[in-house]
Amino acid sequence: MPAQDITIIFSPYHVGIRDHRVGNGPHRIQSAGVTQKIQSLGVAVKLIEIAPVDEYEGEIGRSFEILRRISRAVNDCVATNSFPLILAGNCMSSAAVACGLQVRDLAFIYFDAHDDLDSPDVNENGYFDAMGLSMLRGESWKGLMKTVLGFEPFDYTRFLYCGLRDQSELQKRRVIDAGMQAIWGNAAEPVDFAAELKTRLERANYSPALVHLDLDVLDDSYGKVNDYPSPGGLFESDLIRCMELVPRLAVPRSLTVCSFDPNAGDGDKIANIAVRAVTAFVESLLESGALAKS
Repeated sequence: MPAQDITIIFSPYHVGIRDHRVGNGPHRIQSAGVTQKIQSLGVAVKLIEIAPVDEYEGEIGRSFEILRRISRAVNDCVATNSFPLILAGNCMSSAAVACGLQVRDLAFIYFDAHDDLDSPDVNENGYFDAMGLSMLRGESWKGLMKTVLGFEPFDYTRFLYCGLRDQSELQKRRVIDAGMQAIWGNAAEPVDFAAELKTRLERANYSPALVHLDLDVLDDSYGKVNDYPSPGGLFESDLIRCMELVPRLAVPRSLTVCSFDPNAGDGDKIANIAVRAVTAFVESLLESGALAKS
């Protein structure tokens, strides 16, 4: 049954602090007109905003309460046959989305320059948001992950990265050892990301899928999307083609757009790219029959 509308779950937080660094990204994407663009396609849009979590203890306590709230919001979307579009600060939001979808055979299509698979034992820069996927597979923060609605450890046998590149050798080895697949970014020579994505999605079953768009998947020639830009990424034309392809060759259950600090570089440029990417994705959802017009 096609989704009847889209619910935008608005989570403007970084380390649990509202409007801090990448927490500003959702505001800028909203102000660039993402809701109006979706509505112009004939799709009804609802908005849910995650409330502040200032009363919780520290970065970890605040961050996990946000994960709990995102999971519940996604679960409510599923119950009302609404497609969840999450505009978030932190990457780890997708761990909560996976829990809220409550699909045990979930596949993952991740557009990201980084693997987000660090555990506390291997992380070298203290960046908590780099651990979302190790949390989701039950490797780290096990006690707190049990407080997130719908959590059970996920395996990554149907996990496809696109644009992955900014990694240490240890991080790359962990991705390979986990059985995850990747279309690697390459600063030395061009990559036809859309053609390779099409091949991968035709070769293996990635349905139903959680789709994750970390905007630092874009090539660093666009400037700083956040504090971790890198060469060898997707250009806007690559991203749009990929966003069009995914609903044609897989069955998406959600889309998360995250990790964009509009104050790090040309925020308006990146926000407009994000809006065009989301619009292309929604148009393809409509064409594939996964989403109905209102």
